[in-house]
Order: sequence, then structure tokens, then C-alpha cells
Amino acid sequence: MKVLVTGGASGLGAALVVACRQRGDRVSVIDLAPAPEADLAWFQHDMGSPDPQDWAQLDTWLAARGPFDLVVQSAGISATGPFESIAPERHLGVIGVNLAGPIQLALILHQGGLMAQGGRLVFVASLSCFTGYPGAASYAASKDGLATFARSLRKPLRKQEIFVQLVCPGPMDTPHATRYAPEGSSGKGRIAPETVARAILRAAPRQFGIVPGAGPKLTATLGRAFPQTMTRIMGRVLFDKLRSGPRP
Repeated sequence: MKVLVTGGASGLGAALVVACRQRGDRVSVIDLAPAPEADLAWFQHDMGSPDPQDWAQLDTWLAARGPFDLVVQSAGISATGPFESIAPERHLGVIGVNLAGPIQLALILHQGGLMAQGGRLVFVASLSCFTGYPGAASYAASKDGLATFARSLRKPLRKQEIFVQLVCPGPMDTPHATRYAPEGSSGKGRIAPETVARAILRAAPRQFGIVPGAGPKLTATLGRAFPQTMTRIMGRVLFDKLRSGPRP
């Protein structure tokens, strides 16, 4: 099986790379960081790049390695703190990496015929799709946009035997989560990225929504049923602890 993972240097992406290689898949990785091993098929690329030449080079690289049976778009960044205290370029950077980049990559894959028949195109969103995220507004906006994009692609690509899926994990025990969490957060209760990776790999192709873990499933259910209440809770959990300013 040919697999493509974005954000494969760390967190969920790295867990997916390890799991796929262990089962014998041919894995290709896109990440801003350099390759950790010489034998990995790795393209160093900024998913938020506005430069058409960067994307043209990626297109050429992908064409030599596809078509892919599984694509997981897991690269992502955040910006946390009071909305007005975060620089505009940081908000726009979040939108670029989390939303504009995945859209552009999906277009390259589709136009180039780089998805195998019966293949899965997986977008990694967030529990923010089910509740407000005070203190991480642009992050939540990017993930909600990604979820809507995935839903919009699902039916058209299904006609071509390509299955679109949306993963909405809760906070994971990753360097990314630690970087953007409030100061002093213990990380207790965060889900292991390996658990989320297994849920993605085991999901049936026709399953659209994937919410790994009992706790996140409960949060998603409560968020649908009581959106205002859950947003207030998230405000106390996240925003009130970030009032001192945005994370670096």
C-alpha cells in the first residue's frame, strides 16, 4: 500500500509513519522539518507556503510516487491566547497550514490522478468542530473550514471510488499540544497519538467521521447537544488560563 502523510516529523503524523512502515507500506512524507532518516521518501515543504513554485515542485515529487491508497493530512499549527493579542500574520499562518494547504494538496492529488481507486483521503480536524474554542479562535476556524471542505468533497469523490474521511481527535499527548497549552498544564488525560493512528488505519473506508476515544466521543456528543454550555466550559478550561498572553 502506498501512503502519504503530511506532518510526519512529529505527533500523530510520526505515529502514522511508524505504524504504516511496520505493516510494510510504502510511505511518503511531507513536512517542514528535514527527514530524520536517509531512507525515508521525504519532501521538505511548508504546507502554508504561498509560493506557486513550492507547490509545483511538490506536484512533481508526488507524481513520481503515486497513486496513493491512503493520504492523511495531519500537519497543523495553532495560535493561542486572547484573539486581539495575537499578531495578524500568526492567525493567517494558522489558516495557511491548516486549511489552505490541505485544500491545495487535495487539488494536486485530484488533478494529477494521484489517488488510487478505493483510496482514502483523510483530513485531521479537531474536537473544536463540535464546540467553541475560546483562546484558539483562528485554529478552530481553520479546523471547522477543513471539516466543511471534507464534507463537500465526500460525495463527488465517492463517485470516483475515493473515500473522504474526517478525524476529530481530542487533545493528544504531542509536542504540538504541549507548545500551545496554557503554562503549567500537566497533559493528563491527553490521548496518545498512537491510539489515534490506529483508529485511522482501522477505520472502514465508508466511515466518514472518526472520533477516537470514549472521552472525545462524549465531548462531541455534548457539544452537539449543548453548544453554548460546552463553549463556556472550554472558556474556563483554556481561555481563562491564557489571559496572560499568547504562547510563543
